[in-house]
Amino acid sequence: MRFVKLHGSGNDFVVFDNRQGEVYEFIKNLNINLREFVVKVCAFHTGVGADGLILIENPDDPKNHFKWQFFNSDGSVAGMCGNGSRCAVRFAYEEGIVDKEVRFETLVGVIQAEVLENGKRVKVLLTEPYGLRDVSLRVLNREIEGSFINTGVPHFVAVVEDLENFDVVSYGREIRFHEAFAPSGTNVNFIKVNSEDSISIRTYERGVENETLACGTGATASAIVAYKKGLVKKKPVEVRTKGGDILRIDFDDDLKRVFLEGSVYKVFEGFLYPEAFEY
Repeated sequence: MRFVKLHGSGNDFVVFDNRQGEVYEFIKNLNINLREFVVKVCAFHTGVGADGLILIENPDDPKNHFKWQFFNSDGSVAGMCGNGSRCAVRFAYEEGIVDKEVRFETLVGVIQAEVLENGKRVKVLLTEPYGLRDVSLRVLNREIEGSFINTGVPHFVAVVEDLENFDVVSYGREIRFHEAFAPSGTNVNFIKVNSEDSISIRTYERGVENETLACGTGATASAIVAYKKGLVKKKPVEVRTKGGDILRIDFDDDLKRVFLEGSVYKVFEGFLYPEAFEY
């Protein structure tokens, strides 16, 4: 069964065209469930290896171009993924499913996107963020002041002094499962300010349960928090990811329209064989 692997700023995804139900038939023949399929495919060393998996399917509303199903590498479902959405759009563009103006269905609503540079860059209009609030946490015998906002999925954002040497995994894991964000938990972002329109970011992602090289909705959340807190003064905000790529985040002051833009890389395409699920 054919797949394509893409990444946005190091955040990588395996994408399948499931408009004819090919993935469901493949899973049925293997006698496994969809979650088991996702975990096996996303596994490094024994699978393709990725932060997440995307199924491109027919839309419910014919006004839209496609519907996606998005899964984290642990098999859990996420309503939205910023970098994943950009990868899905490039895949759909190269498969001839969409042109340069795109509308696709997600669990959090219809997402609009624009294909730039023949798919090598994609600009996504995200759903309207909500729930912005300050949060004070006691974590690993340390007080951490930060902000929470939902940019399609929940995010906590905190400024740290030494971002490069900060223990993102230990603190990220504790905050991700903190009672303040129960029951669903949160993604966790640590940032530093570079200039009046630039920040750097490291992210612990819920569902991956580790630090990732980039997170689109996390970059968006962090840019909004940095601007609203007066840490940066200008828009768009450039967000330098752990992977070294730069995401561009732009938004109205009232957060009614929020854009995520960045590069998308096609890594390889291949065929998935049933014996990958025998290990």
